[in-house]
Amino acid sequence: MINKNIIYDFSISSYCNAACPSCKRYGTYSDPIPLDSSVDPNQKLHPSLRQLHIKFEDFKEVIEKNMHNFKGYVVTFEGELGDAMVHPQVMKFIDYGCSIFGTLKIVTNGGNRKSDFYKELGTRYKNLEMIFSIDGMKDDTNQIYRRRVRTERALSNMAAFANTKNGWVNTYWQFLIFNHNFFEIPDALSFAKTNNITIHLKFNQRPKFLINEKRKRMATYLYEKHKHEGGVSTLTLGN
Repeated sequence: MINKNIIYDFSISSYCNAACPSCKRYGTYSDPIPLDSSVDPNQKLHPSLRQLHIKFEDFKEVIEKNMHNFKGYVVTFEGELGDAMVHPQVMKFIDYGCSIFGTLKIVTNGGNRKSDFYKELGTRYKNLEMIFSIDGMKDDTNQIYRRRVRTERALSNMAAFANTKNGWVNTYWQFLIFNHNFFEIPDALSFAKTNNITIHLKFNQRPKFLINEKRKRMATYLYEKHKHEGGVSTLTLGN
């Protein structure tokens, strides 16, 4: 009998197109930012980080040798130190994973690849869930934290997946709320409703760009005022 509480996670790549300041790819990920300060856009990666893509053959071998642990189970490509969609062979991982796992969940910033790729995923796989981490409606907000991510492309890719026969029930949007983007909550809710996306808004709890209490109250007000216009949504404290 499958234990639905067990979720396995694979980080299939330690490469990433983004440069999020709180990511553990950087040695300073847990350091707070002084008020009225910013993050060095040229900060160096953690010296111990090895940049690599997992070989598909190695991934498949692990699954085949432990099939009883994976067949029918929930598996994620969370990407704690990278983004799975950067992997040059990610389609192989998805295709094989969806043939074995009960559900495959992929967390991504959405800025990799193009809309046609996501349309294909949403059309082909019934048990693939996509979780998009996008924290703004334009580059001038999203890129303050999701640095180097092309916001318009990310939103377009998310919408492309959501508007497919399988993607419309398997698309989730994680929107972190900061001091610099809280006012976009109504627009995010509207976008989510238009594209039938389940959106989860979360207050940033990490030291970098920690939201202040005043703007947290304002964000809560905006959410309560507009949540009924945004389809399926939640507002929570942590990230």
